[in-house]
Amino acid sequence: MMSADLSGVPGPPPAAAGRRQVHLVELTVMPGVRYSAVLGYLQAAAEAVPTLAAACSFTKHVHLQGADVFEITCAAVLGALQDPLAVAFSVYFWNRPGTLELARRIKERWPRCRIVIGGNDVTHQQGVFAEAPWVDVLVHGEGELRFRDLLGIFLRHEGSADGELAALPGISFRSASGEVVTTAAAPRIANLGELPSPLLGDTWTDEDIARSRMLVYETNRGCPYSCAFCYWGGATNTRVRQFPTERIRDELERIVRVAADGTQLFIADANFGIVARDVDIARHLVDLCRRYGKRLLVMTNWAKNTNGRVVEIAGILYRAGLTGAVTLSAQSFDADVLQIANRRNIRVDNYRRMQAQFRSRDIPTYTDLIWGLPGESLATHLAGIEEVIASGGSPVVYPLLLLNNTDYTHDRFRDDHGLRTGYLPCDPGNTDLMADVVTGHSRMTFEDWLAGMVFRIPLTLFHKCLLRATLRVLAEVSGVRTVDLLEMLGPFLGAGGAGDPLVSFLLADYVRAWRDPAGVSRERLQAYAGHPLMSEEIHYQAILRRVVGEESRAAHCARAAVDFLYGMLTSLGHSLPDRATLDMVTQLDLAATAIFRAGIHGKTERHDLVLPETLFDLLSAYGDVPAGMSESVSTQGLLSVRIEVPESRTRYPFSAYALSVWHGSGRPLHDVDLRLGVGRLPTGRMSE
Repeated sequence: MMSADLSGVPGPPPAAAGRRQVHLVELTVMPGVRYSAVLGYLQAAAEAVPTLAAACSFTKHVHLQGADVFEITCAAVLGALQDPLAVAFSVYFWNRPGTLELARRIKERWPRCRIVIGGNDVTHQQGVFAEAPWVDVLVHGEGELRFRDLLGIFLRHEGSADGELAALPGISFRSASGEVVTTAAAPRIANLGELPSPLLGDTWTDEDIARSRMLVYETNRGCPYSCAFCYWGGATNTRVRQFPTERIRDELERIVRVAADGTQLFIADANFGIVARDVDIARHLVDLCRRYGKRLLVMTNWAKNTNGRVVEIAGILYRAGLTGAVTLSAQSFDADVLQIANRRNIRVDNYRRMQAQFRSRDIPTYTDLIWGLPGESLATHLAGIEEVIASGGSPVVYPLLLLNNTDYTHDRFRDDHGLRTGYLPCDPGNTDLMADVVTGHSRMTFEDWLAGMVFRIPLTLFHKCLLRATLRVLAEVSGVRTVDLLEMLGPFLGAGGAGDPLVSFLLADYVRAWRDPAGVSRERLQAYAGHPLMSEEIHYQAILRRVVGEESRAAHCARAAVDFLYGMLTSLGHSLPDRATLDMVTQLDLAATAIFRAGIHGKTERHDLVLPETLFDLLSAYGDVPAGMSESVSTQGLLSVRIEVPESRTRYPFSAYALSVWHGSGRPLHDVDLRLGVGRLPTGRMSE
């Protein structure tokens, strides 16, 4: 059972004459998160009105959601209430069921309390009132100014406020007669500087910020694209509106000064790098981290179309050790699929150009692909994965979720493309994160969809972690695509080819879990996955830990897989590299698995081996090893290779193990300390 840390949970605030309680609630999927940008903005906007600040006392609640902690969360929130004026919730697809149930319990105990909900998942979804009749007001779009105005109305009207509510734009409410009333759309906030900062006042204490594992932060709002699967731009298609630059500098100064070392800073812009000043923001972050001796892990949604600005920003952050990898959002490489998704203005050739620029600068990337997009077949999906691998990238595959307020959810669109969905966990090992997942359409059967989801296991295990260099050489010499090699390795794992019954069981359990998520034993999976444990890809974590956690087991699995592929390709008549030469490449891969063991066990290793210079140059050309290293030690023969694990790469959350699970950006042959020399070093291994 997961326990909840309630040490930071506020109790009921001290009674104040004439002041009414207002509570703001967000249920999060991120363990250790105590900070919410949304709740902070709601409170700061309300408290900027003197009459509201005098009449109301505000309490924010940020709690981890999940079946095993839900009752604790409910008790904590309910215990803080004393005849509240209003309780407002920020709702997303992942927390909607728990949020609405908590709201029901509040309304049942405090019938006069106004329940207000907002967020991407419920905006424009008036059906919420039928689903949750205890909800009083639904806020559409940006909520700060609407919530501020609502509090004023609630203070003036203990009973029905239909007249004033009907005049307030951007909301839906249930009238005294029971009718759902939706008012005119509210304009977006044109000048974001008008919003009070939740970071430059006392909305959040230093302790709140310091004790939160992740901080979400905006420098702008809006998205100029109209992707049909995304609420951000697909439903809004807005110009980018920027917060004032000086305010950003001051807010980031407080964040870096106060936050704990290792805090994750998520810049929640739709397209960071889309405006020129983002370069200066990145430099400012680097300067602040140096000034305060902090190392924050900076994540963001990178701009899709740029002239090199993203490459520049990523280089600034990566060289300072503030980012692990850059996200390239391709989603698909099929022209018909992209047209259906309304991504025609996000150019595929731009992806290839950016990937080449990142590779030349030795900056790691990972490429998001969505499996299940209308128009996509299993064949075109695998071709897209091959495109990423061939460009030297790391593909990361997600299922397609149907998000409210996107084009894909419209009845006509669903009918035209034959969309079929299931209410499934986004990852079968984590049933707390449920969504409407597309499992079939006119070009994809359920079995095709399942095959694409299961393909993620050999893709991530062998391409990302265990045999990246070996697969590259085999594909280059034989002419067989890497995805086809990986397709062969799926049945190899399932049939026990790795020589480990637990690995075969975990893969079979992963397949079963997509068919019957309720049958998954989460506790058993977590025990197999061990620590550090992330809340996603738990089956894969368990497999990865089992395979690479011990050097001997990694070697057995890798060599058995190479034997299997070599035999298969030989039987099919393909040209192959000399086996002794290929074994040298596999030994290089195996030495690099030391970086994953360092993330698991915290121990460093050193490996010495040899490799033909021509093969090292091949791997360098694709970005599998750092570029240009062999030039200074050119021998036109064998290179001696020494691999060591730097002490700094054993720390969570920056370990290669964690990154390989988190978003697939682990690059074992880059993350180790790799040195080349002339001649032959003694083979073997020394542990330190």
